[in-house]
Amino acid sequence: MGEAVNTETSVRAVFSLAWPVMISMLSYTAMSVVDTLFVSRLGTEPLAAVGLASILVFFSQSFGAGLMGGVRVLVSQATGADDHTRARKFGWQGLWIALPLGVAMSSLSLLPPSIFHVLGATDDVSIFADQFFSIRVLGAPLVLINIALSAWFQGRGDTKTPMRSTLLGNAVNIGLDPLLIFGWWGFPELGVSGAATATIVSLLIQVIYLSLQIRPHLMNSPNSLNPELQADIWRLGTPIGVRYMLNMGSFVVFSSMITLVGAVELAAHIIVVRICSVSFLPGHAVGEAVGVLVGQFIGAKQIQNCRPVVGSALKLAAGIMVSWGLIFLTLPAILIGPFDAEPAVVIVAQKLLMVAAIFQLFDAVVMATSGGLNGAGDTRWVMLASLACAWFIKVPAGYFGAFVLELGAVGAWMGFTLELVILSALCAHRIRGSRWLESAGSQQTR
Repeated sequence: MGEAVNTETSVRAVFSLAWPVMISMLSYTAMSVVDTLFVSRLGTEPLAAVGLASILVFFSQSFGAGLMGGVRVLVSQATGADDHTRARKFGWQGLWIALPLGVAMSSLSLLPPSIFHVLGATDDVSIFADQFFSIRVLGAPLVLINIALSAWFQGRGDTKTPMRSTLLGNAVNIGLDPLLIFGWWGFPELGVSGAATATIVSLLIQVIYLSLQIRPHLMNSPNSLNPELQADIWRLGTPIGVRYMLNMGSFVVFSSMITLVGAVELAAHIIVVRICSVSFLPGHAVGEAVGVLVGQFIGAKQIQNCRPVVGSALKLAAGIMVSWGLIFLTLPAILIGPFDAEPAVVIVAQKLLMVAAIFQLFDAVVMATSGGLNGAGDTRWVMLASLACAWFIKVPAGYFGAFVLELGAVGAWMGFTLELVILSALCAHRIRGSRWLESAGSQQTR
């Protein structure tokens, strides 16, 4: 029951695999956007709190999410080698990692509200943030199981099944949000806690759906813990996980700097981050799709196709993200309007959208090239380059722009732009070279 391996390197081949991933990611992010839209009706402080708490939630789960990227790479390579038995084994091994790691992460719900003071939040913002975080982080096992199952399907070349899962979960979240946040139709009025609860229920629905879909594939394959295969996942997935975690950590520090500027600047930052997801996540989807294709080419011993397919992915990502950049420049009021923000927040958000429009092309280069490098197993290089730029460029440059130049959130985002410019140049240089392809042979399925 294996998926047919795509041997094309065209933009169409990348898009055919990427578009369901785009919808999946946009649908997942739509949960956060919907939460933001509803919570914004509660006021600026709850809005800022949910945004800050969401960043900490993503940070706490980022290592596990990246680690599951190892499942995607290994399943794609096994599929390319036509070794579907091995691919099915990796499905079980991913679950063996996801469940206990998710349970461990859920213990972070016991953290005191004072953790948000460390991030620069006021007393009121900290209270709301703790209400959201302490519930939302309990869903960590569901998040990691969902990612592990989705990674298995994607590695096989089936990106539509995870897409259907996220669409289903998003529909549940949209339906529950107003009921639980505002107490409509006799439901309890839970405020920001209701937004977190709705998201957890939607994640549970996704896991149930994916479990039913994967059962026919895995039910007759060995399901015991396999140390050798586990080691393979950790070997390739750990650099991705460390990269995700420390990149997210740099973003936590970055956002906390904006928190120190004030609630207005933070609220504008959160709104524009949500808006930018419409360009960032499609680009990320292209990166994941090209990673699967590169992995399958390596498994099939068609290494000569790896660089051309990355070039096609770059064209696709650039086309999508630059188009959104133009929309950011020309229609800022329309994009910000649905968030019903205060006038002061709108002014800052419009300026941030202008900065976001500038870095779209550089972000596209990073997405496409790093995805290809990860698919080839060059995960350690991507980790080192990404972390160096995040911590030694974005954070200090963001601080300089925000506080030395006294430009607030706009100055911080200029530092973010500088990070992407330099990282895109490094990734493009790596792709043009040969070392990532020379080492690809050692990553082939053994």
